[in-house]
Amino acid sequence: MQYARTEIFLTRSPQTFSAAWFLGSVATYMVPNGIQMVMLSYLMAIELKQSPGSFGVTQMVGQLPLLLFLLMGGWVADRVDNRRWLMTLQGIGMVMPLLLAMLIWKGIASETSILLYAVVWGVVGAFSLPSRDGLLRRVAGTNVQKMVGLAIATQFASQMVGQTIAGQAARFGTVAVLLLQAAIAAAGIFVASRLPGGRAPQTGSNGSIVSELGAGLRMIVSTPVLRANYMISTGMGVFFGGFLLVMLPLAVRDLYHGGAQDIAMAYVMFAAGTLLSIAWLTRRGGVRQPGRALVITQVTASAALLPISLGVPLEGFYLCIFLWGLSAGVAMTMSRTIMQEQAPATHQSRIMAALTLMTTGGGPLGALIMGQAAAAFGVRGAVLLPIVAVLGCTLASLAMHSVIGLNSRSHA
Repeated sequence: MQYARTEIFLTRSPQTFSAAWFLGSVATYMVPNGIQMVMLSYLMAIELKQSPGSFGVTQMVGQLPLLLFLLMGGWVADRVDNRRWLMTLQGIGMVMPLLLAMLIWKGIASETSILLYAVVWGVVGAFSLPSRDGLLRRVAGTNVQKMVGLAIATQFASQMVGQTIAGQAARFGTVAVLLLQAAIAAAGIFVASRLPGGRAPQTGSNGSIVSELGAGLRMIVSTPVLRANYMISTGMGVFFGGFLLVMLPLAVRDLYHGGAQDIAMAYVMFAAGTLLSIAWLTRRGGVRQPGRALVITQVTASAALLPISLGVPLEGFYLCIFLWGLSAGVAMTMSRTIMQEQAPATHQSRIMAALTLMTTGGGPLGALIMGQAAAAFGVRGAVLLPIVAVLGCTLASLAMHSVIGLNSRSHA
């Protein structure tokens, strides 16, 4: 997919090449991440036929490292050379796919080994995501909103590629897919070596490590606009995140009797909608009032998912997921733009880690909730839960701050 005249932003300068390598680093992390998402669902839900409740627990445990280590990842990222740190993390990330491929090849893979594969990648993500977030403003200069959009577009395009690759596991074999995942993660070591080096500016705080880990969260709670944005992000991360992790595979299996390729198609439709909306944002130079756009997209995303509870056919299900992705692309860009523009440089990685804690790390809690809801009310009945919860979080945020009137500092 072509994005609108990015040469306006990515001119031939040192910052140009830093931005290009930055997007390459996002890609070499997100392609393996997309493979992992589908492979975990395929191996556990399709091959091992886990029950809805057990599958929800599996997804929760696989995502749990994000919840446990994201704040630590932000604290580390504010204190280290992120270039070298990302190189190390990419190296760690390639190990587990190789080990799981060997176990499957020998016929001795188990639920435990598959879950360990997901957990190790989750740990890598918990430390690498804040590191990249900490670098974004350095490579973006004054074009923060555009760079956020390009980074999210690259994230979902790359993840879609990974999901498509994993969707062919039944055709080419899980071992081949896992080996390719490891190879792409290894390529990310070189890409990360081309990123700008150095550390973020420091405040000179001598507080305890526990105090420092919570500094980003405390700043969010004490700043009304960040607090309101964080409330909306919590709804998206926990409930929409849980829907993405658990309800999509279960809907494909229980409502449409599909397999790995159908699960991958659902994820691809979501990513395609996200990419299309971000391409539109990039072409128009962002939006002037990101808070207003963020609130509106919570309503449109909820409306997009509602028909699934009414029993639409498979084609209608894919359309609902695509429309949800359209809203999600705008929502994620606006949420991260607000945080990037408002966060001080000294706390940049920690504040972004706290945001990711809910937008991505909230997935384990959401996975557990959605798995239990599906077991209790069925897939169609459980669809209503994230809709009600997300709209409730949006209304709560408006009571904290008039975020809909917030103007962007980097709108073109």
